[in-house]
Amino acid sequence: MAPFVSSAQTSLMNHYEVLGVAIDADTATIRRAFQDLAKQYHPDKSSEDTKERFHHINEAWRVLSEDSTRKEYDGKLKRQKLYQEFPVSEELYIEDLRFIEEKRLHSHECRCGGHFTIQSCDIADEEELIVSCDNCSLTIKVIIK
Repeated sequence: MAPFVSSAQTSLMNHYEVLGVAIDADTATIRRAFQDLAKQYHPDKSSEDTKERFHHINEAWRVLSEDSTRKEYDGKLKRQKLYQEFPVSEELYIEDLRFIEEKRLHSHECRCGGHFTIQSCDIADEEELIVSCDNCSLTIKVIIK
Protein backbone atom coordinates (compact mmCIF):
# COMPACT_ATOMS: atom_id res chain seq x y z
CA MET A 1 0.00 0.00 0.00
CA ALA A 2 1.26 3.48 -0.84
CA PRO A 3 1.69 6.02 1.98
CA PHE A 4 -0.77 8.85 2.46
CA VAL A 5 -1.22 11.90 4.66
CA SER A 6 -4.08 14.03 5.81
CA SER A 7 -3.43 17.57 4.67
CA ALA A 8 -4.60 18.77 8.07
CA GLN A 9 -1.43 17.29 9.61
CA THR A 10 1.00 19.89 8.37
CA SER A 11 2.30 21.14 11.72
CA LEU A 12 2.91 18.03 13.80
CA MET A 13 5.24 18.67 16.75
CA ASN A 14 8.34 16.47 16.56
CA HIS A 15 8.43 14.58 19.87
CA TYR A 16 11.89 13.21 19.12
CA GLU A 17 13.26 16.75 18.86
CA VAL A 18 11.46 17.77 22.06
CA LEU A 19 13.27 15.00 23.95
CA GLY A 20 16.51 15.41 22.01
CA VAL A 21 16.69 11.79 20.85
CA ALA A 22 17.10 10.09 17.49
CA ILE A 23 14.04 8.71 15.73
CA ASP A 24 15.45 5.19 16.12
CA ALA A 25 16.22 5.57 19.85
CA ASP A 26 15.21 2.68 22.07
CA THR A 27 12.71 3.09 24.91
CA ALA A 28 15.43 3.20 27.58
CA THR A 29 17.16 6.12 25.85
CA ILE A 30 13.86 7.94 25.46
CA ARG A 31 13.05 7.32 29.14
CA ARG A 32 16.42 8.74 30.28
CA ALA A 33 15.97 11.83 28.11
CA PHE A 34 12.45 12.34 29.46
CA GLN A 35 13.55 11.97 33.08
CA ASP A 36 16.43 14.42 32.66
CA LEU A 37 14.26 17.01 30.94
CA ALA A 38 11.36 16.52 33.35
CA LYS A 39 13.67 17.24 36.30
CA GLN A 40 15.11 20.28 34.56
CA TYR A 41 11.79 21.82 33.46
CA HIS A 42 9.40 20.65 36.21
CA PRO A 43 7.17 23.59 37.23
CA ASP A 44 7.96 23.03 40.94
CA LYS A 45 11.69 23.41 40.30
CA SER A 46 11.82 26.09 37.63
CA SER A 47 10.20 29.34 36.60
CA GLU A 48 6.62 29.79 35.42
CA ASP A 49 7.66 30.32 31.80
CA THR A 50 8.88 26.70 31.48
CA LYS A 51 5.41 25.26 32.10
CA GLU A 52 4.67 24.96 28.37
CA ARG A 53 8.04 23.29 27.72
CA PHE A 54 7.28 20.79 30.51
CA HIS A 55 3.88 20.10 28.93
CA HIS A 56 5.58 19.32 25.57
CA ILE A 57 8.08 17.01 27.31
CA ASN A 58 5.25 15.10 29.02
CA GLU A 59 3.30 14.84 25.77
CA ALA A 60 6.37 13.53 23.94
CA TRP A 61 6.92 10.90 26.63
CA ARG A 62 3.23 9.90 26.62
CA VAL A 63 3.37 9.26 22.87
CA LEU A 64 6.83 7.69 22.57
CA SER A 65 6.75 5.48 25.67
CA GLU A 66 4.06 3.11 24.34
CA ASP A 67 4.80 0.99 21.27
CA SER A 68 1.33 1.41 19.78
CA THR A 69 1.18 5.20 20.14
CA ARG A 70 4.78 5.53 18.97
CA LYS A 71 4.05 3.47 15.86
CA GLU A 72 0.98 5.59 15.09
CA TYR A 73 2.96 8.81 15.68
CA ASP A 74 5.85 7.61 13.47
CA GLY A 75 3.33 7.00 10.69
CA LYS A 76 1.94 10.53 11.04
CA LEU A 77 5.46 11.96 11.01
CA LYS A 78 6.28 10.04 7.81
CA ARG A 79 3.05 11.21 6.17
CA GLN A 80 3.78 14.80 7.14
CA LYS A 81 7.22 14.56 5.56
CA LEU A 82 5.72 12.99 2.44
CA TYR A 83 3.18 15.79 2.16
CA GLN A 84 5.90 18.43 2.47
CA GLU A 85 8.36 16.79 0.06
CA PHE A 86 6.18 15.66 -2.82
CA PRO A 87 4.00 18.12 -4.72
CA VAL A 88 0.52 16.98 -5.70
CA SER A 89 0.23 16.11 -9.40
CA GLU A 90 -3.55 15.61 -9.52
CA GLU A 91 -6.70 16.02 -7.40
CA LEU A 92 -9.38 13.34 -7.45
CA TYR A 93 -12.54 12.55 -5.52
CA ILE A 94 -12.69 9.20 -3.74
CA GLU A 95 -15.48 8.24 -6.16
CA ASP A 96 -12.97 8.58 -9.03
CA LEU A 97 -10.90 5.70 -7.63
CA ARG A 98 -11.84 2.11 -8.41
CA PHE A 99 -13.03 0.18 -5.33
CA ILE A 100 -11.74 -3.39 -5.06
CA GLU A 101 -14.20 -5.12 -2.72
CA GLU A 102 -12.18 -8.28 -1.93
CA LYS A 103 -9.15 -6.22 -0.88
CA ARG A 104 -11.19 -3.39 0.70
CA LEU A 105 -9.14 -0.72 -1.06
CA HIS A 106 -9.51 2.15 -3.49
CA SER A 107 -7.13 2.27 -6.44
CA HIS A 108 -6.22 4.61 -9.29
CA GLU A 109 -3.72 3.87 -12.06
CA CYS A 110 -0.79 6.25 -12.39
CA ARG A 111 0.50 7.38 -15.78
CA CYS A 112 3.68 5.35 -15.12
CA GLY A 113 1.64 2.13 -14.83
CA GLY A 114 1.86 1.97 -11.03
CA HIS A 115 -1.07 2.51 -8.67
CA PHE A 116 -2.26 4.90 -6.02
CA THR A 117 -4.02 2.84 -3.35
CA ILE A 118 -5.89 3.60 -0.13
CA GLN A 119 -7.19 1.00 2.32
CA SER A 120 -10.85 1.59 3.19
CA CYS A 121 -10.02 1.70 6.91
CA ASP A 122 -7.59 4.60 6.31
CA ILE A 123 -10.22 7.05 5.08
CA ALA A 124 -12.34 7.24 8.24
CA ASP A 125 -12.63 10.80 9.58
CA GLU A 126 -10.43 12.20 6.81
CA GLU A 127 -11.47 14.98 4.46
CA GLU A 128 -8.59 14.51 2.07
CA LEU A 129 -5.46 12.40 1.72
CA ILE A 130 -2.20 12.66 -0.15
CA VAL A 131 -1.31 9.33 -1.78
CA SER A 132 1.93 8.41 -3.51
CA CYS A 133 2.31 6.03 -6.42
CA ASP A 134 3.72 2.61 -5.60
CA ASN A 135 6.01 2.83 -8.63
CA CYS A 136 7.15 6.45 -9.06
CA SER A 137 7.38 9.73 -7.15
CA LEU A 138 4.03 11.19 -8.24
CA THR A 139 1.38 11.99 -5.62
CA ILE A 140 -2.31 12.76 -5.81
CA LYS A 141 -4.73 14.47 -3.47
CA VAL A 142 -7.87 12.41 -2.85
CA ILE A 143 -10.86 14.36 -1.61
CA ILE A 144 -13.00 12.20 0.67
CA LYS A 145 -15.84 14.50 1.74
